[in-house]
Amino acid sequence: MQTDTNTILLLGRPGSGKGTQTKILSQALGWKTLSSGDRIKELRDGSGPLAERVRAGYDAGRLLPDWLPMYILEDTLINLDDQAGIVCEGFGRTKSQAEIIERVLAWLGRKFVVISLDVSEQEAMRRMLERAKVEHRPDSDVEEKIRERFDEFRNNTEPALDYFKSVGKLLVVNGQQTPEQVAAEIESALKLK
Repeated sequence: MQTDTNTILLLGRPGSGKGTQTKILSQALGWKTLSSGDRIKELRDGSGPLAERVRAGYDAGRLLPDWLPMYILEDTLINLDDQAGIVCEGFGRTKSQAEIIERVLAWLGRKFVVISLDVSEQEAMRRMLERAKVEHRPDSDVEEKIRERFDEFRNNTEPALDYFKSVGKLLVVNGQQTPEQVAAEIESALKLK
């Protein structure tokens, strides 16, 4: 499969299926993946002062400072071959991150698109409570923490999505379908050949 971009960002409400779709899409394209959540969890599970700070914010369901995920993304992109494709999950969660991402990718000469997985709060809540039982997720094991994450999404990520839309980089996909149906809609939206 081919697309005319080499960088895809997946965003969406917590519980929208970003991780699942990142894996499916990267396998279909044969591209690398980068997950802000996975990298933050690695830091959280470490030791030392940074791990303690990350753990405090992560376990409460709060977004970490903008510079941390941006550092992770920028470091990865700068060290990535120009022609290599990458699917990035969970980056661009604030308007300031979105603006920086657009500038960094333009400077690096990387074409990009942002896919937003649209899922209702009710469906996302159901998914997250189920996932917390299976995956031991302290950031989403009770409704109060999930609601805080939804507030973070509304207050921070929705403006980022509006920004990506304003610069013509946003594709919205119905994330309430089965994983296979969502993947098919993403492939269609990307016009994969």
